[in-house]
Amino acid sequence: MKKILLLGAAAAMAFAEISTVQVSPEAIKNYEQIVDIRTPAEWMETGVIKGAKTITFNATDKEGFLNELKAKVDLKKPVALICRSGRRSAAAAMMIDSPELNIINLDGGMGSLINQGYETVPYQK
Repeated sequence: MKKILLLGAAAAMAFAEISTVQVSPEAIKNYEQIVDIRTPAEWMETGVIKGAKTITFNATDKEGFLNELKAKVDLKKPVALICRSGRRSAAAAMMIDSPELNIINLDGGMGSLINQGYETVPYQK
């Protein structure tokens, strides 16, 4: 029984702290670091959150995604992830398995945010 508890505790410590927050114009004001993980075509179509970093999430290139994330944000601070609907950001959050990270999935994504009246800024490379 002790071995099972220790294995469970070790497994729980191997993953990032992940929370899910329903996205809203008010909610995004709470996050210093927002990463938009959609594609360049999506960024061009709808614009982006002012100040958000843009990194396309590719589920088949975990290492590349993590390297770009490390290069663009301070991983010692909470990082909020957003996509079109919240599904990709949830998948990206689950893929990040570093115990020292605090990841927030902005559920509902850009679609919901824009439907709530949020005005994006044009995407610039």
